Amino acid sequence: MTKKIRLQGLSFRKELEGEVIDFANEMIYLSLVPWEFCNWACQYCHEDRRVKEKGELALDEIRGIIREAGELGVRSILLLGGEVLLRSTWDTTCEVVQEAYNQGIVTLIYTNGSQISQGMAEWLAERNVSIVLKVDSLIEEKYDALTQRSGSFRSTMQAIEIVRSTSIGEVVCENRDEKLVRLLFSTVGNALNLDEYVSLARFATNHDARWMMEALNHRGDAVNCPNLTLDTDRHSKAMQWAILLNPEQEHDFHLPCRLLSCLTIRKKGEIAVCPQDYNFLGNIRRLGSLKASWELVRNRVETARWRNEWTGSCSIKNNHF
Repeated sequence: MTKKIRLQGLSFRKELEGEVIDFANEMIYLSLVPWEFCNWACQYCHEDRRVKEKGELALDEIRGIIREAGELGVRSILLLGGEVLLRSTWDTTCEVVQEAYNQGIVTLIYTNGSQISQGMAEWLAERNVSIVLKVDSLIEEKYDALTQRSGSFRSTMQAIEIVRSTSIGEVVCENRDEKLVRLLFSTVGNALNLDEYVSLARFATNHDARWMMEALNHRGDAVNCPNLTLDTDRHSKAMQWAILLNPEQEHDFHLPCRLLSCLTIRKKGEIAVCPQDYNFLGNIRRLGSLKASWELVRNRVETARWRNEWTGSCSIKNNHF
């Protein structure tokens, strides 16, 4: 019997054990973007400020946000950049992950994996971290062209093997219909990898990983790459085939979108809904607390009637293909 694959950090063990989580009203996820600098230059990147800037959140501020998240019952922290697993920032990342672990929160790290070592992976594994790796193509030349970094494909394949050699590569738990894992492969769908959707989904399944498709976000560097623009109908058909031939990766969309149970805090304290939402609603430094920030986001979401009217065409990321 085919078991659907879910990811710890987006889903939770208690869900597989029968708990119903109130995604419509609770803050389940806290998305943190402590910096935007990165060692790659992906064509589709929705960032365009890959440098350290003045006014970014200090480590003590981030720790305080995470401690309050624990008090508010947040279940998962999505840690994104930029690139958060650079060796030059490893000490800071360790402090952030350790604080989340102390609060009993699952950390989900989005990374290109280019600088991850065996020791780093084992340290993260011991602290209940789940890992998201970019897998945008299984063709080396195409992959390196998308990242604009020679050798990036090989470093990603190496990172997959390193991570899978730790407990991150193991199944967390399973029931009759689903299994929960700690590894996710993320693909940014575009005109260059459209023909690989089926094989990318199968690659994830074969590695006991969840596969996630991300939409192009037409801001940042992606604005200058019209060659990546993808017709929505072609994308939809390719996705249908990918899921049809890889039923392990199929998931029903639950309304509202789970990321509308998310609060995002960016590098200078800006508040948004999901991690790719740049319609900032305020700043946590001015509001003074994570609780006040969540109340602002929840009021915005309810006022916009996103929860009731979202039908699959994301109101945050429209017109991205």
